[in-house]
Amino acid sequence: SKDALLHVPDKDALFAEIFRVLKQGGVFAASNWMIAHDGEPSPEMKAYVAAEGLSFTMASPARYAQAMRLAGFADIAVRDRNPWYREVARDELARLKGPLYWPVAAVVGAAYVDKNIHTWEAMQKVLDSGEHRPTHLRGWKPVV
Repeated sequence: SKDALLHVPDKDALFAEIFRVLKQGGVFAASNWMIAHDGEPSPEMKAYVAAEGLSFTMASPARYAQAMRLAGFADIAVRDRNPWYREVARDELARLKGPLYWPVAAVVGAAYVDKNIHTWEAMQKVLDSGEHRPTHLRGWKPVV
């Protein structure tokens, strides 16, 4: 799964269903946007989510791991990708604001590029603060 889990509000029900349909011995792997804490997002995180224009129901890596454990997954691994992605996003934003701006704008229009720059600037703030936690998850369904 890639960036799909954050659109499902009930993480326990989500992982119960994933566990149900996964065959014994199967592995679940995902990369997903997460938040460093559970509870109310900061104003900066709210601004980022609004800029994305999507329905995010983020949870913390600990909350995802808990939902996986409750569903029955074993050998759960959680890998925080914030330190790596924070720098990748910064570089991509700099390229979009710089040498890629006009080539991309020629294809999709300057307004679209400007909107994406605004979104990425908002994202960079919450990556830098540590509130936005791109994370990898993995767990196995035991063989019984």
